[in-house]
Order: sequence, then structure tokens, then C-alpha cells
Amino acid sequence: MTTLETVRQSLATAVETAGYKAHEAPLATVIPPAVVIVPDDPYLEVDTLAAGGLSWQANYELIVCVTYLDNRGSLRELEHIIVDVAMNLPRGCELDSVQQPTVEEVGPSSLLTARIGVSIRANLSAP
Repeated sequence: MTTLETVRQSLATAVETAGYKAHEAPLATVIPPAVVIVPDDPYLEVDTLAAGGLSWQANYELIVCVTYLDNRGSLRELEHIIVDVAMNLPRGCELDSVQQPTVEEVGPSSLLTARIGVSIRANLSAP
């Protein structure tokens, strides 16, 4: 059994193993390059098993953030991080999709971001 906190920590470890700063929750200010881990929609999906148990799937977005200074350089850095992170996802983690890059204002900074959808099956327990 595991908790949702443990699931987020495994995603953060994958990001940090790829060499980038990971945040397990949204922040008011992000210092790029970084990856912010947030629940996706739907957040949790559950199936009832024939044996009476529950099978859980947790869905997250990994928001990859880079400084938006030079369009070409920022896009190159964003793409590099996306591939690095995807290659380091933990076993059992499914890469769903990567959304198109967009410019977002986070605190005082303009960031180029892309959202990576991931899903993890887990036997969840209450914290």
C-alpha cells in the first residue's frame, strides 16, 4: 500500500534524477528551470475489482517551466527537459501526452511551460 504523497515523491525523484528541480505542489513563484507536479483532471480513477478490492489510478501534470527570454533557446531547453524527464519516469508510470508550449505569468516571471500528463496505478491507503 502507498499514499498519494509517496506517488508525488516518486515523480519528484524522477525529475531530480533527470537533473531538474521538482516541486510537489503549485507555488506562487517558480525559479526555472523546474517541474511542478500538480493533480490532473480527473485526479483519481478507481475500479472495483472482482475480489472486492479497489484499483486506483492517480493522474498528474508535470508542468515543465523555463525562463522565457529567447524564443528559440527557451523552446530548445523546454524540449530537452521534457525528453529527460520522460526518460526517467518511474516504473509503472504512463506518459499520456505533452501539451503545446505556452507562456505563463508566474509571480514576477514570464515562463515558457509545457504540461506532461502522467498516470500511475497504485494500491492506495489513507495517510
